[in-house]
Amino acid sequence: MGQGAVGLASGGAGEGRVSTGGRIRSLDFLRGVAILGMLIPNIPWHAGDSMSRVYEADFTSTAAWLNQYLLFDQRFLPIFCMLFGAGVLLLTTSRPDNPALRRYFGVRMSLLLLIGIAHAYILWPGDILITYAFCAPFLFLGRNLRVPTLLVLGLLLKSVNVVFAEWPGVYDATIHRVLFAWWVDYGDAPSTIVQAYAGSYAELFRYNEWRNQFLQWTALPYFRMWNALGLMFVGMAFFRLGILQGTAPRRSIRRFGLASFAVGAPLIVYGVVARVGFNPTVGPYLGFTADLPLPNLTFSIGCLLGSFAVLAGALELHDRFQNGAVEAVERVGRFTRWAVQVIVASAAVSSRTTRPSAS
Repeated sequence: MGQGAVGLASGGAGEGRVSTGGRIRSLDFLRGVAILGMLIPNIPWHAGDSMSRVYEADFTSTAAWLNQYLLFDQRFLPIFCMLFGAGVLLLTTSRPDNPALRRYFGVRMSLLLLIGIAHAYILWPGDILITYAFCAPFLFLGRNLRVPTLLVLGLLLKSVNVVFAEWPGVYDATIHRVLFAWWVDYGDAPSTIVQAYAGSYAELFRYNEWRNQFLQWTALPYFRMWNALGLMFVGMAFFRLGILQGTAPRRSIRRFGLASFAVGAPLIVYGVVARVGFNPTVGPYLGFTADLPLPNLTFSIGCLLGSFAVLAGALELHDRFQNGAVEAVERVGRFTRWAVQVIVASAAVSSRTTRPSAS
C-alpha cells in the first residue's frame, strides 16, 4: 500500500486510533453505535408494522412512540450511510484506474445486491442492501471528487429527499409520472402481514413480493437513493477531512457537534409536535390536534443535524474513554463488518487500512 493510501486511511492517526491489526478503531466504534441505535426504531418494523402507528394510545405506547421520534428515528442510519461512503473510498483509493479493482468492486456490489434481494423477498422487505448496491456505482464514479464537491453534491441529493418528503406531489408529478404511473399497479395484498408471517414461506414470499413493489423498487427514486446516496457522499467528505477517523482537530469536531445539536434539536422537537398534531391516536390522547406547517421538512433537517451531533458525540466518547464499554461497542462494529463481509460475502463498509490485491 502506498504512502498516500496510508495517509488517507489513517488521516494521520495517532497511537490508539489505528489498532495493531490495521483497523481504524473509530470506524468500528461508529459502526457499533449506528447498529445499536438503529435497533430501537427497527423493532416495530420487525414486528410487522410501522412505528408511526399507535392503534390504542396509552401511556407506555405513547412514551415509546415519542422516544423513538425524539431520540432515535433518522439519527443513526445516516451514520451507517456515511460509513458506507467511507468504506467505498477506502476500498477504491489505492488503484482508481486499475481494471482489477473495478472488477473486484463490481463483483462485491453485485453480491451485495443479490443478498439484499434474497433478504427482502425471503425474510423482510425492509432490507437496505439493495439501496446500497444501487448507490455503489455512483460512489465509485465520485471517488476522486474533492471535499467541497462531495459535500455540495451530498447535500443537494439529500435536499431532494427532503423536498419529496414535504411535498410528495412534486415526486408524483415528475419521477413517478415518468417512470411508474403509466404501468405500475400494486394490486391488492395477497394476505395481511400477520397471515403472511404465520403461514408458510411461500405465503411470506408472495406477501413480500407484493410489498417490495413499493418498499424497494418504486421507493428507490422516491426517497431511498436520494437520502442514502447524499449521506454517503457526505461520509466520503467527512472521511477525507479526518472526521470519521477522529483525527480532525478535536475542538473543531466538538464545535461541529454542538452547533448541529443547537440548530437540530428545536427542529426535531417541532417536527415531533407536528406529528403529534396529525397522528389520529396520539394527538387526541395528548389533547393536541393541529396541522402545523412543514412538519417533514423541519423534522428531516433536524434529524440530519441530529445525526451529525450523535456522530461528534460518539467520537468524543471514543476519544475520552478507552474502557470496556467502548471496546464492547467496537466489537459490535467489528462483528457487523465481519458478518456482512464474511457470512454474506459483501463489503458494506470497510475499516481496514489494507486493500484487496490487484491480481
